[in-house]
Amino acid sequence: LAFPQAGMKINSDFLRRLHLDPTHYLLTARQLQVVKLFYDTLDIRGDGEGLDDLQFLAFMRLHTDLSDKEIYNVFDMFDVDGSGSLEFDEFYLLICMLVAIKDNQEKQFLFRHSRTCFELLDEDGSGSVGVEEFENFGFLFNFTRSSVRQIFKEFDISGDKELDYDEFRMFTFACIDKE
Repeated sequence: LAFPQAGMKINSDFLRRLHLDPTHYLLTARQLQVVKLFYDTLDIRGDGEGLDDLQFLAFMRLHTDLSDKEIYNVFDMFDVDGSGSLEFDEFYLLICMLVAIKDNQEKQFLFRHSRTCFELLDEDGSGSVGVEEFENFGFLFNFTRSSVRQIFKEFDISGDKELDYDEFRMFTFACIDKE
């Protein structure tokens, strides 16, 4: 399971100061307060409706090396309720994931939050993650397209070119085992 790294870069002084608590791989309460203040500052309209796609694009351009297309894909992925904006809980999850990537803990984060990550990857809500869905968002966990295909080759037990949650969970166990 030596997957080549895609190398997504986090370019952020703000995120550099944050670290996930190793018990739950989430931010501490104090860090959560800081992120909430930061989020409120980003929400320039102050209407409580959340960050729209342009605010999100500006944030991600400043803090990551993702392309605009990847940023818009991430926006759609994290806009779980389909509201057209990112509310704080959706933004918080993204921040935790970015901090995990920055600290090279994306596999631990994936393992600890496997159900949430599985649901985020399952774009169509089918209850399984296809190769294309995983390839579209594998960069969030620093997986290349070729490593995603390798994952499916090893963990698609049923052979249907989809990972159900149990197969996905086995994959996360293997990631941690290799760490």
